[in-house]
Amino acid sequence: METGQRPDLHDSIAGLFVERVEASLGEVALWTRPSTEDAHFQATTWEELLREVWHSVVVLEQVGVRPTNRVAHYAENSQNWIVVDLALHLLGAWHVPIGLHGSQELQDAIHNHCQPDFSIYAEEHQHNSQRWMIHSGDTSQEAPGLALDDLIAQIPAASTNDMLANLRQRWQQLDPDSVCSLVYTSGTTGGPKGVMITHRNLASNAMALVKTYEEKPADRRLSFLPFSHLFARTCDVYTWIARGSQLALAASRETILADCQAIQPTLINGVPYFYQKVVEGLQRNGKLQSPGSLKSALGGAIRMCTSGGAPLPQFVIEAFERQRILLCEGYGLTETSPVITVSTEEANRPGSVGKPLPGVEIRTTQAGEIETRGPHVMAGYYQDDEATRQIMDDGWLRTGDLGLIDHDGFLWITGRKKEILVLSTGRNVSPGALEVAISSHPLVAQVVVCGEGRKCLSALMVPDPDELRRRIQESKLWVFSKQQALRHPTVRQWFREALECQLANRADYEQVGPFTILGQSFTPDSGEMTAKLSLRRDAILKNYHDTIEQMYRGKEVSSSWWRSLMP
Repeated sequence: METGQRPDLHDSIAGLFVERVEASLGEVALWTRPSTEDAHFQATTWEELLREVWHSVVVLEQVGVRPTNRVAHYAENSQNWIVVDLALHLLGAWHVPIGLHGSQELQDAIHNHCQPDFSIYAEEHQHNSQRWMIHSGDTSQEAPGLALDDLIAQIPAASTNDMLANLRQRWQQLDPDSVCSLVYTSGTTGGPKGVMITHRNLASNAMALVKTYEEKPADRRLSFLPFSHLFARTCDVYTWIARGSQLALAASRETILADCQAIQPTLINGVPYFYQKVVEGLQRNGKLQSPGSLKSALGGAIRMCTSGGAPLPQFVIEAFERQRILLCEGYGLTETSPVITVSTEEANRPGSVGKPLPGVEIRTTQAGEIETRGPHVMAGYYQDDEATRQIMDDGWLRTGDLGLIDHDGFLWITGRKKEILVLSTGRNVSPGALEVAISSHPLVAQVVVCGEGRKCLSALMVPDPDELRRRIQESKLWVFSKQQALRHPTVRQWFREALECQLANRADYEQVGPFTILGQSFTPDSGEMTAKLSLRRDAILKNYHDTIEQMYRGKEVSSSWWRSLMP
């Protein structure tokens, strides 16, 4: 941006926020529950939110946060998360959100890679409360941080007009093409990659979504997906700011359906597994065929649901169609801020992921890989020029996904070029990393982790014959054949313990549920390994299709943190 050039309001989330507060000052903006024990939601107006954001801007600047500083933010969804995010936008700093749902290993990897200048985190306080602390990156981790709440309490009062004038001046100084956030993704291989997202990236994606869906000021959106991922951050938080509707934050993952009853949302963004569990719960209780039962389960006022992160099961699509509730699929990546295509009421073909957002281009290569170009495409990977060059070419970003575009412009996903499993919960899992960990156990010779589009991971496991034989002899198990040994409860318990041991430091969604112990190895002769002895995943999944299907029909399939979503 040239010096002296006035930035457009719609080029940054900071500008959109200032504009929204000015237009909707006394209106309700946000609904939150103080705790999971409190049954009632409390309202926050745009003016009250303005005051919190302004206080945070002043305090963060006082402690030394400057433009381009990387600020790691360890937190789950909350009103404070939104306040910190907006304050960092206005300061021109880089927000590096690190969700607490991930493994400690992942959190450490992100921290070590981005080397933050500051870290914001919650600290247990008196009476089981929390207070927010900020820690300078050049101070040892053992040193005490500064309590942001204590610093905010010392700020002199300011008028609404003065606060707005101060924040307006700040957003006018922002370069819309400068980085405002560093969002880490699992990437295609190796460790997490830091995606550099600009002000324009986020604002353009949010505005395109608002234009496409014609969100109404009277809409009330319930949000429960983690803000540390761009799906909820853009599609819930930033579209809410751009349109001036109302946003309600679910108290926890365990209270989503109860929160639906309390807040009566008109809009919900979710992952396929959420909708799947709601439908399955109604079906199990014999209510799915009752007219209005699905709408009632979602609070009674729902007018539209959107889904992303993984394909929707056909029976879920059909259930929503029968109950006359609009359920739209979309598609995108962290690298695209994140939305590329969406389905709408006017343009909705079940099985496709819709059409491109306004201003977004898509095409497919001769090999069928989907590429996209537009204001939504990231600035690049942080400190990884080679990975950036591999994924971007002349403004076009290679998605790593395979698909086709029909004659009406709808995009259909046909496969994944990259070796990343996407669970029906929307979680991305790198199976290779898990397989390396599991096969490091002396009892396991080979393993293939499965789970694309499923609610949890499963595994095909080949035992080390010598180690298994030794254990059987030491335990004096009465087995008289290979098959009897593989099915013996004690042997299965050994393999369950091996999985738990090797994956102990992994996140909950990286744990393996059902597994099968195989009586034969994967070999080049069977076509299941390359000449270099690398596993051929596609061939293995094809050869063991029936076995995998059987695993997911068994009793071991579970996903504990979604259990409470049953109606």
